[in-house]
Amino acid sequence: MQTRRLHLVRHGDTVGESSVRYHGSNDVPLSDTGRAQVASLVPLLQGVAPVAVVHSPLVRAVESAAILGRGCGWDAERFESFDSFREIHFGACEGMTAAEIAAAHPEFWAAHQRGEASGFPGGEPLERFAQRVAEGFHELLERHPRGDLVVVAHRGIVRWGLRTLLQDPALDHGVRLASLTVLRHGPRWDLEHLDLAPHAGAS
Repeated sequence: MQTRRLHLVRHGDTVGESSVRYHGSNDVPLSDTGRAQVASLVPLLQGVAPVAVVHSPLVRAVESAAILGRGCGWDAERFESFDSFREIHFGACEGMTAAEIAAAHPEFWAAHQRGEASGFPGGEPLERFAQRVAEGFHELLERHPRGDLVVVAHRGIVRWGLRTLLQDPALDHGVRLASLTVLRHGPRWDLEHLDLAPHAGAS
């Protein structure tokens, strides 16, 4: 069986301060810093010839995919938008920092910190989000049963994608802005590289 790889990319920093704010469905564009962060991934992906480059429909992911496509010379016809790979909706907490959420919704935040919350107030239930992501990855692999793939999306998509494909719902890996995580498939999916982020120095 020929080895194939799945390259998971998180978008770069945004004008909405993605490093500190919970932007789920907020459609915020990349900042200049974010564009530079994503461009730093190009040398890691230049040797990849994906059969498809799949991205979230949110502009920060679309723009990140376009930067990689230009830098790596990928054919625009290979780009696909997957609504399943849209970030989770944080409901009443959209755009807030952790401190703002803790102040506005203390009981929820305490439960969230303990890992006991099923979703953000007024947001998408976590179980539904996890199912959406899993279905998206299964659809992607059925649509493209051979060849390397690139997915450009969000922290939640990368984390739940790993849990789905590695069949370990307890995985809790970090996913930095403009980072690359690579899975390799032989008889099954295995982790090859985790959270590579050249702009941030060594992992």
